[in-house]
Amino acid sequence: MVAVSGGPDSTALLLALVDIGIPVIAGHVNHHLRGSESEADEDFVRKMCAEIGVQVLMADGTLDRDLVRRHGVEAAAREVRNALLQKMRSDVQASHIATAHQKNDQAETVLMRMMTGGGLAGLRGIHPLRADGVIRPLLEVSRAEIEAFLRQRGVSARVDRSNADPRFLRNRIRALLAQFDPSVVDNLAAIARQARDQWDILERILDSADSSVQTPSETRFRSFPPEPWLRQALLHRHIRRLDEHSRDVSAADLERIASQLDSLKRVSITRDLELLRRGGEWILRRKSEPVQTFELDVYAGQSIFVPEINTTIRIASVPSGSEGPPARWRGGSLSPLGIKGHLIELPPGADPAFTIRSRQNGDRFQPLGMLREKKLKDFLIDRKIPSESRDRIPLLIWSGKIVCVTGVEISEAFKVTGGGELYEVAIEETNQEGIQREADRQADR
Repeated sequence: MVAVSGGPDSTALLLALVDIGIPVIAGHVNHHLRGSESEADEDFVRKMCAEIGVQVLMADGTLDRDLVRRHGVEAAAREVRNALLQKMRSDVQASHIATAHQKNDQAETVLMRMMTGGGLAGLRGIHPLRADGVIRPLLEVSRAEIEAFLRQRGVSARVDRSNADPRFLRNRIRALLAQFDPSVVDNLAAIARQARDQWDILERILDSADSSVQTPSETRFRSFPPEPWLRQALLHRHIRRLDEHSRDVSAADLERIASQLDSLKRVSITRDLELLRRGGEWILRRKSEPVQTFELDVYAGQSIFVPEINTTIRIASVPSGSEGPPARWRGGSLSPLGIKGHLIELPPGADPAFTIRSRQNGDRFQPLGMLREKKLKDFLIDRKIPSESRDRIPLLIWSGKIVCVTGVEISEAFKVTGGGELYEVAIEETNQEGIQREADRQADR
């Protein structure tokens, strides 16, 4: 599958692959960023493919405003385009996606990484072959050679005027390189090749030094090697793994962060990542999205879904005459039904009407086993619940009092004594696993 925008590079790539007999399908993504010009690009691609007998697939690449706000137009368009092309590739079972990045693009990328401080990893530039099946067949072909190829065939490709917009750094670098001898482009592209060759050796060194524990949303480092450059390289490896938009992390940023690891508490790495020290380890993770406040009424015998925290909570009456729970579970977080939750007791004949809500300023709570109330905030701090997770914990309220901090603790006032009505509060589906895991880990210490 050839990604064809209608510009000179992708037009030349499609024609060249057809010339040498490679079976291809064209894929075009219309982001609708340039009004009628974008529609003209799509028409050009349709007509060209019809003339040369190549099947073409079209996709609507309209950008989400939130994505643009978070990452900028170029990065947002790149993310959407890649996702749509990968879907097309899967639909037609194509072996690869060929994009038309060429030698001048490579030189611009290397120079841009030099200017912004990407380190040796950044100097590798645009990769000829990516792990996701994207290939760049024109990476050793210059812009001048592409233009000559199209002139020989009498093809006039589309021109994207935004490529000359000086607001974008790449465009300013492109204009700068145009003032120099073509050998400058060759030399910069050669740096990328050399960096890629050397990186294979460095990757093996990194593998031997990397003892981190990884999940899709975080990396936990139990230790770092003493060498500053290795620390920086490990950080950069996992920053890029967790945040593909992390091109704004410079070599100076990595040096500063690596030098502060021993005294670090919490630092923002990118717009979406943070690094914090907790206990004896460092945690690199995605930042939590702010949680909207919530408040919902629920009765015994009902389940209620709280969309703000993606959590389902069920309250069930425990039949009278049933055996009481094991002593270790009273007020704990393992329910008789094997579901994470709590057993609570209301006064005899009490109306089992509850409220599920997020915490509020001034909340007070009497933890199990304590004689008096304390500030909920202080309780959560004592239980080592991370600050960014506290607004995600649903509170169960009855008659204006906190019955339990779900997944963490019940109130002394609602513990099981055998003299009232028993109810099971079960967390059936929640993203609180990380909260409980952290609390358990701290308790084990």
